[in-house]
Amino acid sequence: MTRESFEFEADPAQIRLVRSWVREQLAVSDVPAEVAADVVLITGELATNAVRHAAGPLRALLICADAAVWVGVEDAGGSAWFDPVVPDAAPAGTGLTLVAACSDRRGHFHRRDGGKTVWAEIPLAS
Repeated sequence: MTRESFEFEADPAQIRLVRSWVREQLAVSDVPAEVAADVVLITGELATNAVRHAAGPLRALLICADAAVWVGVEDAGGSAWFDPVVPDAAPAGTGLTLVAACSDRRGHFHRRDGGKTVWAEIPLAS
Protein backbone atom coordinates (compact mmCIF):
# COMPACT_ATOMS: atom_id res chain seq x y z
CA MET A 1 0.00 0.00 0.00
CA THR A 2 1.26 3.46 -0.93
CA ARG A 3 0.18 6.64 0.87
CA GLU A 4 1.29 10.01 -0.46
CA SER A 5 0.25 13.64 -0.14
CA PHE A 6 0.93 16.86 -2.00
CA GLU A 7 0.29 20.34 -0.62
CA PHE A 8 -0.74 23.04 -3.07
CA GLU A 9 -1.93 26.62 -3.10
CA ALA A 10 -5.46 27.82 -3.86
CA ASP A 11 -4.36 29.03 -7.28
CA PRO A 12 -5.76 27.68 -10.59
CA ALA A 13 -2.21 27.36 -11.94
CA GLN A 14 -1.57 24.70 -9.28
CA ILE A 15 -4.07 22.22 -10.79
CA ARG A 16 -1.58 21.24 -13.50
CA LEU A 17 0.99 20.47 -10.78
CA VAL A 18 -1.50 18.34 -8.85
CA ARG A 19 -2.35 16.30 -11.95
CA SER A 20 1.35 15.83 -12.76
CA TRP A 21 2.06 14.72 -9.20
CA VAL A 22 -0.76 12.15 -9.30
CA ARG A 23 0.41 10.84 -12.69
CA GLU A 24 3.94 10.34 -11.32
CA GLN A 25 2.72 8.59 -8.17
CA LEU A 26 0.49 6.24 -10.15
CA ALA A 27 3.31 5.33 -12.56
CA VAL A 28 5.54 4.35 -9.62
CA SER A 29 2.69 2.23 -8.19
CA ASP A 30 2.11 0.39 -11.50
CA VAL A 31 -1.55 1.43 -11.70
CA PRO A 32 -3.04 0.42 -15.09
CA ALA A 33 -3.20 3.27 -17.62
CA GLU A 34 -7.01 3.29 -17.90
CA VAL A 35 -7.39 3.51 -14.13
CA ALA A 36 -4.65 6.14 -13.89
CA ALA A 37 -6.47 8.30 -16.46
CA ASP A 38 -9.64 8.24 -14.32
CA VAL A 39 -7.69 8.99 -11.13
CA VAL A 40 -5.92 11.96 -12.74
CA LEU A 41 -9.26 13.31 -14.04
CA ILE A 42 -10.93 12.88 -10.64
CA THR A 43 -8.05 14.46 -8.75
CA GLY A 44 -8.06 17.42 -11.13
CA GLU A 45 -11.78 17.94 -10.59
CA LEU A 46 -11.52 17.69 -6.79
CA ALA A 47 -8.53 20.06 -6.74
CA THR A 48 -10.29 22.53 -9.04
CA ASN A 49 -13.34 22.58 -6.76
CA ALA A 50 -11.13 23.16 -3.74
CA VAL A 51 -9.31 26.04 -5.45
CA ARG A 52 -12.59 27.65 -6.54
CA HIS A 53 -14.76 27.11 -3.50
CA ALA A 54 -12.73 26.26 -0.40
CA ALA A 55 -10.13 27.83 1.83
CA GLY A 56 -6.45 26.87 1.89
CA PRO A 57 -4.16 25.30 2.68
CA LEU A 58 -5.00 22.48 0.28
CA ARG A 59 -3.62 18.96 0.06
CA ALA A 60 -4.11 16.11 -2.39
CA LEU A 61 -4.05 12.62 -0.87
CA LEU A 62 -3.43 9.37 -2.70
CA ILE A 63 -3.64 5.81 -1.41
CA CYS A 64 -2.86 2.93 -3.77
CA ALA A 65 -3.96 -0.41 -2.35
CA ASP A 66 -4.32 -3.90 -3.82
CA ALA A 67 -7.92 -3.47 -5.00
CA ALA A 68 -8.44 0.27 -5.43
CA VAL A 69 -6.99 3.75 -5.57
CA TRP A 70 -8.36 6.27 -3.08
CA VAL A 71 -7.88 9.96 -3.80
CA GLY A 72 -8.94 12.94 -1.76
CA VAL A 73 -8.47 16.68 -1.49
CA GLU A 74 -8.33 18.36 1.90
CA ASP A 75 -9.22 21.99 2.49
CA ALA A 76 -9.54 24.28 5.49
CA GLY A 77 -13.27 24.82 4.95
CA GLY A 78 -15.49 26.58 2.52
CA SER A 79 -18.46 25.65 0.41
CA ALA A 80 -20.69 22.73 1.30
CA TRP A 81 -20.63 19.37 -0.42
CA PHE A 82 -23.48 18.43 -2.76
CA ASP A 83 -24.52 15.03 -4.03
CA PRO A 84 -23.07 14.61 -7.55
CA VAL A 85 -25.76 12.11 -8.53
CA VAL A 86 -28.36 14.86 -8.16
CA PRO A 87 -27.22 17.26 -10.94
CA ASP A 88 -29.73 19.97 -10.04
CA ALA A 89 -28.06 20.25 -6.63
CA ALA A 90 -24.83 21.45 -8.26
CA PRO A 91 -24.20 25.16 -7.83
CA ALA A 92 -22.31 25.22 -11.16
CA GLY A 93 -20.42 22.92 -13.50
CA THR A 94 -20.38 19.16 -13.76
CA GLY A 95 -17.06 18.28 -12.11
CA LEU A 96 -18.50 16.15 -9.32
CA THR A 97 -20.85 14.48 -11.79
CA LEU A 98 -17.72 13.35 -13.67
CA VAL A 99 -16.22 12.16 -10.40
CA ALA A 100 -19.37 10.11 -9.74
CA ALA A 101 -19.24 8.59 -13.23
CA CYS A 102 -15.56 7.59 -12.94
CA SER A 103 -15.54 6.22 -9.39
CA ASP A 104 -17.23 3.42 -7.48
CA ARG A 105 -17.53 5.34 -4.24
CA ARG A 106 -17.16 8.98 -3.33
CA GLY A 107 -18.09 11.36 -0.58
CA HIS A 108 -16.78 13.80 1.94
CA PHE A 109 -16.15 14.14 5.64
CA HIS A 110 -15.61 17.06 7.94
CA ARG A 111 -12.49 16.99 10.08
CA ARG A 112 -12.10 18.10 13.67
CA ASP A 113 -9.95 21.04 12.57
CA GLY A 114 -12.93 22.55 10.69
CA GLY A 115 -11.79 21.50 7.24
CA LYS A 116 -13.22 18.84 4.97
CA THR A 117 -11.94 16.10 2.71
CA VAL A 118 -13.70 15.27 -0.56
CA TRP A 119 -12.72 11.83 -1.84
CA ALA A 120 -13.30 9.13 -4.43
CA GLU A 121 -12.35 5.48 -4.75
CA ILE A 122 -11.54 3.87 -8.08
CA PRO A 123 -11.25 0.05 -8.35
CA LEU A 124 -8.17 -1.41 -10.03
CA ALA A 125 -10.27 -4.08 -11.75
CA SER A 126 -13.83 -3.91 -13.04
